[in-house]
Amino acid sequence: MVIFEEVTAPPDALASIQITGSAAFSSPPTIHEITERVTRVKNLSYNSSENSLLDIYYPENAPASMPVILWIHGGGYIGGSKDSRQDYAMALADAGYVVANIDYALAPESLYPGPVVQANQALAYMQLHAAEYGGNMNRVFIGGDSAGAQIASQVAALISNTELAEKMTIQPAISNSQLQGAVLLCGLYNLDTVRATAFPNIDKYLAAYTGVEPFESFSKIDELSTVQHVSSNFPPVFITVGDADPFVSQSTELVDVLQSHDIPVNSVFFEGTQKNLKHEYQYDLSMEDAQETLQKTIQFLSVQGE
Repeated sequence: MVIFEEVTAPPDALASIQITGSAAFSSPPTIHEITERVTRVKNLSYNSSENSLLDIYYPENAPASMPVILWIHGGGYIGGSKDSRQDYAMALADAGYVVANIDYALAPESLYPGPVVQANQALAYMQLHAAEYGGNMNRVFIGGDSAGAQIASQVAALISNTELAEKMTIQPAISNSQLQGAVLLCGLYNLDTVRATAFPNIDKYLAAYTGVEPFESFSKIDELSTVQHVSSNFPPVFITVGDADPFVSQSTELVDVLQSHDIPVNSVFFEGTQKNLKHEYQYDLSMEDAQETLQKTIQFLSVQGE
């Protein structure tokens, strides 16, 4: 079941797809102060293809050379928008980053690999324009949540694994040396095992994205499994998932693969805590656990972006 918000709500709830069993969206407690400190540049066109718009957020009083974060929203590949992640992305910008928060064309009208291609196009746009907002494209992070985390992880693999880039016939817009890290929130990373998670309607979301039912029969399905494309060049990773999220096993599996390649990993898991933190818990910033995870995310960015 997909529920769209139709009532007056904070920006992080507007235009957002709410997956069954997901946490509520709640802005940071200090969002009013953040809004006063962060400049927003809305609806820049990063490509002529459908739904290729991005917002840029950056702190008003900040150094001239800040790391750049490309943010990719979730929504089961069929919904969501950059507007639904605005408050969260602005909180990242407030910590000293230039954040490019993107939209991309949605399934089933637009199929895989559309969002991966568009994320790469957004990086190309930022390569040309980030400096105008104080951004340093030699210090780039890619992040996303849920389906956006899968897309972000695949883009990171594309940049760091020439074999995958050649297979997908995509020329990465930035070099691996520019990519400092990936922030992956509540995502899916192995398409061979994702059905077993029993995530609500996962078959419908992935059938819409691939255009094939069952999605496992898609001829390029392995390209979507980041666990198959991690190499020693993959960037450091911050990864989190709630203890009541069906994607726990997806995150722990990716961590195992990353560690087997000696990739630095900062993980925030809640196994055995009985906190009942649901899918996308990190966006309910009325909760202490979500607030702490945001601070740990910013700490990761700070260390890796130095």
